[in-house]
Amino acid sequence: MTFAEPLQLLALLFVLPLLWWLSQPSRPRTATLTPHLAQWQAALAALRRRPPRLARLRFLLLAVAAAGAVAAFSGPSLRGRPGAERLVVVLDGSASMGARGADGRSAWQRAQAALRAGFERLPVELPVTLLRAGGSLRRRHGASARALLDLGAPSGGLDADLGALARKIGDVTGAAVWTLTDGQGAAALPVVGARTVLRASGPNAAVLSVVCDDRWPLPELELAVEIAAWTDAAATAQIVIEGALVAPVERAVAFAPGVRRRETFAVTRAGSGGPLVVRIALPGDVLAGDDAWRAALPPLPAPRIAVLADAEAGPYANVAAAALAEEVGGLVVAATDKAAVGVVLVDGGEAPLAAGAVRAITFGTRLS
Repeated sequence: MTFAEPLQLLALLFVLPLLWWLSQPSRPRTATLTPHLAQWQAALAALRRRPPRLARLRFLLLAVAAAGAVAAFSGPSLRGRPGAERLVVVLDGSASMGARGADGRSAWQRAQAALRAGFERLPVELPVTLLRAGGSLRRRHGASARALLDLGAPSGGLDADLGALARKIGDVTGAAVWTLTDGQGAAALPVVGARTVLRASGPNAAVLSVVCDDRWPLPELELAVEIAAWTDAAATAQIVIEGALVAPVERAVAFAPGVRRRETFAVTRAGSGGPLVVRIALPGDVLAGDDAWRAALPPLPAPRIAVLADAEAGPYANVAAAALAEEVGGLVVAATDKAAVGVVLVDGGEAPLAAGAVRAITFGTRLS
């Protein structure tokens, strides 16, 4: 232990003798001579009265209290131990960090605000390393870490074990660890180092997957959309499909909490192509990052349609080719070995068509 003002301890040289003197019993102001001294002494002995004297326990307590007060004024402090020589921050960057709290800010925004406030209190010369765990893994050092440079947006899952990562960093000599997470998706919260948990709970709906059945060369599409909602009770969400379609499609879907559903939609794609968006809307949804699925549809080509028919075939294949070309804005061309076509209509006979080589519609045809 050390003292900031050790000279203050010299006050004990004056305080303790003063307390000793003040603790002494006071002497009688006057002394009266009497021939009955022996009777007074016998009476005191019979009553078991003791003459006034020093109260040793009281003086001891006063001395200890005075010594403690003087020591406190001297500024005592324990000798410091060697601390961490650098700080490692583990920041959860998974998609769940985008969930908004009661204040309207996401856990990701609140984590960055906490980091900025914490970095302001750190010595400038202390090295800082920031590790983003979850989503796109990133590492920043020094000034880049303090400025939270290019951390991106929360996305993806939390593949790292934050508890094990904090323990591993804590085992490094001279390193302190600070973990910031919302606690979602983690096997266990870290117990080593500092920990900031940014809770953001509430209802959430998500588009889990979309399977597309393309009916090309026709413009129809069939979309199988897998969706789920996590709520406290049954809820209704709105599914909207828009973008590169002739007309957008909407449907209200009722959900049981945490139960996956698969909804099928028949839509008609626009010939010009463009972005296709499948979006789910749930009242009070706290996480917007998983509400939409997006894809880019190319423009519908004007297919070149060829017809193969044997000598006994009627005009049906040619009529079908003409109707199809009119429907998709295509062109009927002659079937030759050098012709590049998008779809072939084959009527009767035997055709040397290899699987996957060309789109074909056959009528009573045997494939060689």
